[in-house]
Amino acid sequence: MGRLTARIDRIKKRIEFACYCFPHGDDDRFVRNVKEIGTIPELVTLERFQQGVKTEKTPIYHIFMEESGSGFFADHNRLLAYLYFADRYRLAPVVEYTEKFCYAEEKAVNGTTNPFEYYFYQPMGIGLEELKEAGLAVRSRKENTSLADQLNDKAGGYTRSEKYMREMARISAKYIRLQDSVEEYISSEISDLIGGRKTLGVHVRGTDFRRNYNGHPIAVRPEEYLDETRKIVGNGYDSIFLATDDSSAVGLFREAFGDKLLYYPDVVRSDGDETVMKSAVKRENHHYKLGLEVLRDMYTLAACEGLIAGLSQVSYAARIQKLSVGKEWQDLRILDKGINHHRAVNCPG
Repeated sequence: MGRLTARIDRIKKRIEFACYCFPHGDDDRFVRNVKEIGTIPELVTLERFQQGVKTEKTPIYHIFMEESGSGFFADHNRLLAYLYFADRYRLAPVVEYTEKFCYAEEKAVNGTTNPFEYYFYQPMGIGLEELKEAGLAVRSRKENTSLADQLNDKAGGYTRSEKYMREMARISAKYIRLQDSVEEYISSEISDLIGGRKTLGVHVRGTDFRRNYNGHPIAVRPEEYLDETRKIVGNGYDSIFLATDDSSAVGLFREAFGDKLLYYPDVVRSDGDETVMKSAVKRENHHYKLGLEVLRDMYTLAACEGLIAGLSQVSYAARIQKLSVGKEWQDLRILDKGINHHRAVNCPG
């Protein structure tokens, strides 16, 4: 009887595992990893002991950003999660974005072929050449980012708890530093645009968000952002800074606020529902400049005293940046209409 019971238990476990794997059967990466478990000698588990003895040399953690097809700050916010993992396990991170990064150029930019370094310094001053010379390193895995997800109250790519935001702000302050030329450019642009005026920042996410991707926030219409702006702008604001990928939103806000509206006129925008990330404008280093433009928008939003935004990667980045320099918003309004839940396979990338 005991042997029969044990056999039934084993069968039940196999059925439970099969049920777990079934929804992921068309995910090539999941299937490949499951098949390889137990056969890869390089697979490691990291353990952190509070009373551990410190080694003389910090192990290198190679953050290899796999192709995602995502926007600039979707990848950047994912990078913060990798950096959180490195920080937790006392690893020295080295960041590599590949040529498949959506903002990569075919030739070097700012003296580097690593797209991460177009904009940022390496977190610990260790570059890819030093990484190769080191001989050994711990390489990142997608699963590493789940450690940061544990800071959230709920699971989901667009759910961010206050604890998560403040921890990512700490990580950003510790590891993220703009290249000098990029920092000087952005600081100059913010100074020229805003000056000393008290400014309300508004981020309107349009273009492909209108498609209401499964698992993404329900799109907020530009008119809804405008209504919220009208409610708050009277709280002593001298100007409104609009960051958007939607050219129609610029016209809408300009008509409502006239000279009080500030925005960067050189940003590539769209009237349709195609992401600007996939635009093909004939200008030198177009993809690099797309990244620079959204980076400038984010830092400008973070420099404002108030913020109106939806659930977007840019707005999360602006909130993290604000916290990373020890500042808070006078007014913060996040327009949240919930998350799309449907069966359509229509997500970007």
